Amino acid sequence: MARGGVNKAVVKIARNALLARGLHPSIDAVRVELGNTGSKTTIQRYLKELAEVEAPEPDMPLDEELAHYIGSLVEHMKRAAQRALASDRAAFEHEQAVALHQREVEQASWDQLRRAHDGLTRAREEGLAYQETLSVQLQACELEQRRLQEAHQQQERLLKERALQISSLEEKHRFTQEALDHYREQHVLQRERETQRHDQQILQLQREARAAHDQVLSKQEELSQIYRDLERMSGEQLRFHQEARRLEHDLQSMQEQLQAAQLEHRSDLRQMQGLAHQATALRQTVKLQRSKQRETQRDLRAKDQHITHLQTLVERLTPSAT
Repeated sequence: MARGGVNKAVVKIARNALLARGLHPSIDAVRVELGNTGSKTTIQRYLKELAEVEAPEPDMPLDEELAHYIGSLVEHMKRAAQRALASDRAAFEHEQAVALHQREVEQASWDQLRRAHDGLTRAREEGLAYQETLSVQLQACELEQRRLQEAHQQQERLLKERALQISSLEEKHRFTQEALDHYREQHVLQRERETQRHDQQILQLQREARAAHDQVLSKQEELSQIYRDLERMSGEQLRFHQEARRLEHDLQSMQEQLQAAQLEHRSDLRQMQGLAHQATALRQTVKLQRSKQRETQRDLRAKDQHITHLQTLVERLTPSAT
């Protein structure tokens, strides 16, 4: 049985072509002329049949033989061109389907990268906003710290002034007590010398002493009030110190949060740069696929033009041979 589309007409065309070139139509020569297709047994059988059929018949006119040969050759070329075109089209459609699938995959990947990029952009904006908020809070804490320091310095100045006042009052009390003691000594001495003559003066001095004593008691009460004020201001100063330490701790915590946000921001920037490199590589791949597709389309158009040229040539040769 013939293989690969080898039949008697094809074998005859190959045999006539070899004879036209002045070559002997052997089995191997015919098989080579047919493109190394068909079994040698089938070719031998067809050659034998052709030899038997053509032996008793007179020679065919050259024009008819040439027209028959050209028609067979054209038919063979048409079938070969159609098979090649069908194969090329199938290959092109396969490559186009693969390219379309690859494009869809790359488009999905690009969409995913774009969504990731948008998410990172939003996270970066939120980080910047949070950083701005921390900066504002830090400035507010620094202002509050300066205000507390100024208040602490003001309290220290008040304590110094109160201490000076207490020292002045103590000095006045000491002077008053010394003057009173000295006056009492003088009064006793004068009383011993002039007891009767100075009774009125003694009474007067006693009244003055009582008044001085009342004044001393009043000064002592003022001094006690000053001591109580000092204790109260010491408590307030302690509370101010505790508040300042708490604010310093909050400030340190905010600074640590700010440093963490900055590190996260730098990590986001590095991720965005890596995504941008991946997007660039994907775009290069898409460009290469598009270039290959354009080259395939150009090759297909060139083959179509070649087939059209062959058909035109055959159409021109067939009438002239007839």
